[in-house]
Amino acid sequence: MKDSTFRMFTKPIRVVHPINVDLTGATRAEMSVEYWGGHIGTSEQKFSVNQSDWIYFTQPSGMKGSPNCYHRTLLGYDAVPIPLESLKNGRNEIVFTAGPQTCYNFNWGFYWVYSFTVRVYYSSDMPHPEARLVSVQPGDTLTELPYLTAEITRAPNPIRQVDFIGYYKDFDWEGNGSFEQWHYVTDRGRIMRHIGTAAGPPYQVRWNTDWLPDQDKPIKLAVKVTDEKGISSISSAVENVAFVHPDWSIKMYTSEDVPERFSARAGGSSKSSINVPGSLEHARTARLVLSSWSAKTEDGLSHGIRINGHKLADNFGRFHDHSFDEINVPLEWIVPGQNVISIHSDFMGHALEINWPGPVLLIAYANPSNSSTH
Repeated sequence: MKDSTFRMFTKPIRVVHPINVDLTGATRAEMSVEYWGGHIGTSEQKFSVNQSDWIYFTQPSGMKGSPNCYHRTLLGYDAVPIPLESLKNGRNEIVFTAGPQTCYNFNWGFYWVYSFTVRVYYSSDMPHPEARLVSVQPGDTLTELPYLTAEITRAPNPIRQVDFIGYYKDFDWEGNGSFEQWHYVTDRGRIMRHIGTAAGPPYQVRWNTDWLPDQDKPIKLAVKVTDEKGISSISSAVENVAFVHPDWSIKMYTSEDVPERFSARAGGSSKSSINVPGSLEHARTARLVLSSWSAKTEDGLSHGIRINGHKLADNFGRFHDHSFDEINVPLEWIVPGQNVISIHSDFMGHALEINWPGPVLLIAYANPSNSSTH
């Protein structure tokens, strides 16, 4: 994360759409895409700007095989460069296309674009807002539910909002296969799953850290400020910041053996496992967090999810749409060692899909010095 001045031009789209941009003083450009990976195996997810060369989407990492063979939803975090010469002032046409299915083929290569955002970066000469984080200094230690405060240091135009973002370990909301990163996603271009947003002075938020996993490394914090003209800049990061839960320990256990086509329909099932090392003696509460697609049925029949054979929830997401699902787990259903997370569906329509990188189990322990580590 570094100082930068940019402007975002956002458009919800289906297949083809125009978008207006301003290139006056531009130095570079990029595009991020919010998309569902679509029918399993769909390849060559790419776009073209004004009939220029095709540019391929960013795909998640960490799979054993091709990302095409896994269910995935990426929400606007990872951007790809756009050559400035392919853009023009004013109206630009973005065209999306798909290739064939390269695995589990049923001859219907297809994916779903929710929205895309073109970011155009400018030199520092452009009038732009600036802000800095004033409540935290390098070397500080944050504890539960901290207040974070920003100060506006430059404002040639009225300020629209200040977004607080952080680099830390958490559930992979972004869907790119990384748990430690700058955490935020976009929904139709609007920032979400970040620390928080302040729409006016005092520019302060309270970070909900109730389920933030223990951090085994220092975290980093920064602020993004946007003015009423849509021009943004990102502050320098405040680094080497510690975070601790004084009376608790939140352990995050990730999925192992996440299968390709982690989905179920028409009487089918699928599963992965999560290893919980050590004793559960000091465990006090737990929840399962996952990213799903079409985890709710249209006709009332069940899409279900279980842990070690115990039913956790039916129809827990959205029909024909993406969902983040946070499900409470009774402690008595969790065992030391391998825990099996399974899905099942009798629905004859669209399958229940679990997105990469699979479910995560969060367990809160009392007396962290005596609890298991991960």
